[in-house]
Amino acid sequence: MFLRKNKILAGMLSMLLSILLLNGCGSTSAEIPTNSSADNQSSSGESVLRYAVESSPKGLFSPLLSNTTYDNNVNSLVYSPLILLDENNDFKSGLADKYEFSGDNLTVTFNLRKDVKWHDGEDFTADDVAFTFTSMADPKYTGSRFNEISKIVGAQDYHDGKADSISGIKVIDKYTISFTYSKVYAPALSNFSQRGIIPKHIWSKVNVADWDKQSDLLNKPVGTGPYKLIDFKPDQYVELAKNDSYFGGAPKIDKFIFKVANTETELSELAKGDLDIVELSSTKEEDLKMLKDAGIKIEEKPSANYQFMTMNGNRDFFKDKRVRQAITYAINRKGIVDSLLGEHGQVINAPISLAGWAYPKSGLNTYDYNADKAKELLKEAGWIENNGVLEKDGKKFEVDLMVPTGNKVREQSAPIIQQNLKDVGIIVNISTMDVASAMAKTKGQGDYDMGLLGFTLEVDPGDADRYWSSSIANNSQFNFSNFINAKSDEFIEKAATTIDRNERKEVYAKWGQLLNDEAPYVFLYSQNAIRAHNPKLQGYKYSAYSVFPDIQNWTISK
Repeated sequence: MFLRKNKILAGMLSMLLSILLLNGCGSTSAEIPTNSSADNQSSSGESVLRYAVESSPKGLFSPLLSNTTYDNNVNSLVYSPLILLDENNDFKSGLADKYEFSGDNLTVTFNLRKDVKWHDGEDFTADDVAFTFTSMADPKYTGSRFNEISKIVGAQDYHDGKADSISGIKVIDKYTISFTYSKVYAPALSNFSQRGIIPKHIWSKVNVADWDKQSDLLNKPVGTGPYKLIDFKPDQYVELAKNDSYFGGAPKIDKFIFKVANTETELSELAKGDLDIVELSSTKEEDLKMLKDAGIKIEEKPSANYQFMTMNGNRDFFKDKRVRQAITYAINRKGIVDSLLGEHGQVINAPISLAGWAYPKSGLNTYDYNADKAKELLKEAGWIENNGVLEKDGKKFEVDLMVPTGNKVREQSAPIIQQNLKDVGIIVNISTMDVASAMAKTKGQGDYDMGLLGFTLEVDPGDADRYWSSSIANNSQFNFSNFINAKSDEFIEKAATTIDRNERKEVYAKWGQLLNDEAPYVFLYSQNAIRAHNPKLQGYKYSAYSVFPDIQNWTISK
């Protein structure tokens, strides 16, 4: 039984931004053991499940180093965290079978399972947990996870080279470990649910600065998860075999294969039985009908992703809130959703995921499409129409809109936005580029006017300070609009240091209303997460934050 004290944080979502970097689809056909379309078995009689991925993993098969969805998915099967998430995003037992908070809510103590083995047969202990989280603060660590544990007592000093250890991490005995925070930190448990534990007996032998260069270790990872990685062919596939010693029970499917699939053919492959699960990017009714006619099961849920248009607050065009609000009114967001997503997405009005508990249910301006209202606000802000183009102080309202390639719906929305803004007198020049180039332009003060981007939100919105707090505005990679607002900082701080979820929800409602009014972004839409799967696959579940919940209980029949 997984015990919880003080009703801490069950199943939250977050503002941690993992940028929605949609990679190009792969087209290399994979020479891998193929399912018979009749029985989903390999030639040896083993059951096999194939999961389509648009791009190949990089091969960073370490939960402390991976930075793409594709590597993360592999790692989630190979490694286990202290806490797991179920299909409802609620916490359940992982490597820890119990946790308890101290009376002041500053210290969380984990009691670990005593029956866990690493894939190589070594015992899993609290030393592995301490090693994992201490490594994330090592001055030589090259990954991006430090912020997850930065609020633990002593973590910053260790990270800065001022201490030899992290005083807030204490190994109490072989199967007990505690973490003490400098102040109450509500997202703590969510962070522990996101990070798999790595084996000390392997990685302590390598200098932390060289971890990302250890291709032999990375390509043959040792974890405690339900599957073991047995083969990786870049641009083709990742093959995993079941871990018979998995603490959650031996998986019922013998092999799991991530297959790099061409998005142009993956639906027909699924219909034929050559793939078993596909994350649908197409919402074309003819595609969905084809799958349904083939007997394919389709599930649809709100996702943790949303698309937005950022406006660089350092540009004079966008310093007046009335201009930002006018631009939001001027864009027919509902029209974009209806024409490009149909019933498979919805307009959003605050930077909080629709997939969880914190999105405000009321109090938001919906900014319904209204060109007249937009013109009125622009006139109030001093912009005067001259031959169909707005001018102010002799300067035309002409801006560039950068559009990263790779997300078809986003690309298709750009000319709609261009025309909508032209209708109110704003000239928009579309500039397409790859994602990396677009991200480079947002750094520092920002070398851009407007841009279409996306966020993938993680489990708890308490980490919003990474992206919105004015205290880090000049250093944050993700505060694209250079938004600085003391009241926003206040809400973020209060929500992150409040334990009770109902109280936090009230704070996030106020924060959402503030961002909705200030409009540093035009919040566009959130596309639903749609999964299509082989009807022979039973027990299949997923959520916005748990891609493979209870995978050990999935079955695939003949």
